[in-house]
Amino acid sequence: MNKKNFFVIIEYAWIVMAAFCLGMGIYYQVKVGADKAAYMIYALSVISLGMFGVRRMQRKNNEKRRSRK
Repeated sequence: MNKKNFFVIIEYAWIVMAAFCLGMGIYYQVKVGADKAAYMIYALSVISLGMFGVRRMQRKNNEKRRSRK
């Protein structure tokens, strides 16, 4: 596996984690009710989305740098 494929896989792993956390937050809030734990799971989902964006930006910038060489 080359480096580009690895970075794309990691990038999409963050988006899958965000979707999973969002689903678990909704499930937990419906089953248990509005609790601090549900909000923490939602926060983890937002953080995962942020990490997806950061990794995507890094990958795109890295590709631009490599194409200039």
